[in-house]
Amino acid sequence: MKILYVSQSFYPSTGGVSYYLFWLGRRLRQLGHTVVFINLKTPKGSSDTAIEGMSVYRVPKDGSIDGATMAGYSTYKELILKIFHGKESALDKLYNKHLYGYEGYIKVNEIFAERIREVADISKPDIIHVHDFQLLPLGGILKRLGLPMPFTWHIPFTEEVHQSWREQIVKELNEYSKVVFSTKPYINAALKSGLVWKKPCCIPPFIDVEEPKRSFRKSYGISKNAKIILCVARIDKLKGQSVLLDAASRMKSDCKIIFIGNGSVTKEFLKIKEKEDYEKELKEKVDEYNLKDKVLFTGAIDRDSLMSAYKECDLVVLPSHQEGFGLAITEGMAFGRPVIGSAVGGIPTQIWPGVNGYIVKPNDATALAEAIDYVLTNFGRAREMGDNGKKIYQTNFSTERGVQDHLALYRELLT
Repeated sequence: MKILYVSQSFYPSTGGVSYYLFWLGRRLRQLGHTVVFINLKTPKGSSDTAIEGMSVYRVPKDGSIDGATMAGYSTYKELILKIFHGKESALDKLYNKHLYGYEGYIKVNEIFAERIREVADISKPDIIHVHDFQLLPLGGILKRLGLPMPFTWHIPFTEEVHQSWREQIVKELNEYSKVVFSTKPYINAALKSGLVWKKPCCIPPFIDVEEPKRSFRKSYGISKNAKIILCVARIDKLKGQSVLLDAASRMKSDCKIIFIGNGSVTKEFLKIKEKEDYEKELKEKVDEYNLKDKVLFTGAIDRDSLMSAYKECDLVVLPSHQEGFGLAITEGMAFGRPVIGSAVGGIPTQIWPGVNGYIVKPNDATALAEAIDYVLTNFGRAREMGDNGKKIYQTNFSTERGVQDHLALYRELLT
């Protein structure tokens, strides 16, 4: 098969969707399929290129998208992100969306559509697979291409979101051949919102991991005897890093807390200070709790360092307020580490309480502290939970499983 993947971001940009598509494409190519990618060219990004034999086309082909259009695009897609993460609900922004960047959002999608038509003429794909809410309008814009076009929704889709917003999104989802969600509860919410019953399918996210070449502890001067709690997430209030710091002030265990992550690609365009302000807030909390010697913010790090951090940590924690799936939990399990996460998004589908880790209520620092203390002071149980988590990963969240799920979807669309 020839598959054309379309997404806002792609490797070497960091982030769950970028890695997800990279692993998927790499494995499909190994199986003999042809894989092509189209993604947004960032201000400092490269033009068309090839990565591991896979063609990567950038949008726009030449030059850049004007600042006003990008600002509108970024504003509206951030609004969607906030709506579906429960951080915004105002209906006036739906009814007056032209005041919140909607025209820029559509214009960027139209620029993508033009590039997709050009690349489709060159690569002759059998399938065009679009990823995530940033490019949702492409289903309707490209309808006349006549190619099977599945869409993957990577963020939460719950009934807590106002029905009018859900119906607006589902109207566009119905333009696609199939719609992929990461969990069955998201499918149920979409069906109740008007998604045609034949459209949805469930493909849980998956990850690939590599054996690291160097030591994270040595790179950052951390003793081999120190207990490490790892929190891998972009610096964003939705990810709940502040709750982990609150928990640290209550914990009895002596440990090192490592925060790995940076801002999102959106802030690269808008130069929003949200990430910087939140990071400042976190560091002020570190000072307030006298945790300076126990907390490290690494920012974004390379893949090998990240793999080493997972391998050498003692516990992975994801204290999010909202989450699409929570791939940091998946990665922790892949390295045989016990995991603790909030009961949001796809995290509960991964953590089996008492088997591979624990689930806590969002924003409950006391419960989080108790769970962490229990894992760090019960070495035998922690090792057992880590072993169980690795088995759960291999069965449910490995790249091989994800690739087979996608191939089954594509075969269905091509028959």
